[in-house]
Amino acid sequence: MISGKGALYPFPFHPCLSVFICGCFSMSNFQNEFSWSPSRHRMFESCKRQYYFNYYGSWGGWDKDADAQAQLLYRLKKITTVPQLVGSVVHDAISNALNALKLGRDILPFAVETYAQNLFRQHLQESAEHLWRYSASQYTNLFEHYYNEPFTETDQNNSANHISTSLNAFFASNAYATLQSARPEDYLTIEDLTDFTLANTKIWVVLDVAIRRDESVHIFDWKTGRERQADRHQLAVYALYATSQWGVALPDLQLQDIYLQTNTEHSLDLSPDDLDQTRIFVTESVQKMRALLDDPEQNTASQDTFPMTTNTHLCTTCPFKAVCYPDERPAKQPTPEQDPVQLSLF
Repeated sequence: MISGKGALYPFPFHPCLSVFICGCFSMSNFQNEFSWSPSRHRMFESCKRQYYFNYYGSWGGWDKDADAQAQLLYRLKKITTVPQLVGSVVHDAISNALNALKLGRDILPFAVETYAQNLFRQHLQESAEHLWRYSASQYTNLFEHYYNEPFTETDQNNSANHISTSLNAFFASNAYATLQSARPEDYLTIEDLTDFTLANTKIWVVLDVAIRRDESVHIFDWKTGRERQADRHQLAVYALYATSQWGVALPDLQLQDIYLQTNTEHSLDLSPDDLDQTRIFVTESVQKMRALLDDPEQNTASQDTFPMTTNTHLCTTCPFKAVCYPDERPAKQPTPEQDPVQLSLF
């Protein structure tokens, strides 16, 4: 824990506390309501069987009385890869730093990195010790550990360097300079899970940070990986949220992706027609998802309606591959260096 004047984290956190808090509430009455998000769309387009496992087959698997298949799928759903963990740690460290900045505290980059590196090692240890067996939702379960994939000390050091490089780029970015000059009341959101409605559907978004400056709204999104065309689409969905929820005019909306590994910042300018096309894109995606449901009103689905992908290269890093290939792992196949789902903006 970082302590002292201007500390980022004034209160210690213990995983058992969150388990206790979560345990005070019953999850048995949860309803699996249909919703949409950019990540849900990408999974649907990538592999419909993975989509089914993630959003339907695993539902209720947190309950000790659930059937064995649902419990297995829920456990697999919670698996994360090391690159995903790196991205999560960097986002966690940045959001904590920005929340402290919003409160007027001094931000020490070395303290932020120390927190991030300690958090990274903590997650690695949790996974190596299989603590997820006690709670799949509270403890990290790394794909590399679960499937006995190679993860050497060199790999660990490279991941730690990735975290360091990303945070250094963040503190050197124009975006951070802009945020340093923001007043507490300028902040609209810092990694808050929120939603808006489109096509009679709840649309989930998590904006890394958004601030209001006079009549303008600035939205910044950090990326720890390489550039993807899908990133532009995600920003367009954020624009839908900002214009509908904050009442900002499109010309006053500034959207930026910040790629921390290459230290580059890309702005996205949208026209009213672009925004209309984004609404159409989301609406059509919702319709495709609903079309495969047994009962769209009850949001029920059957596995057989959601086929496995024919691109088995995707299966090599899928958390559910133990279900689809119980006897053998899918062979790795060479494929071009590109996203499994390449999306133009519209």
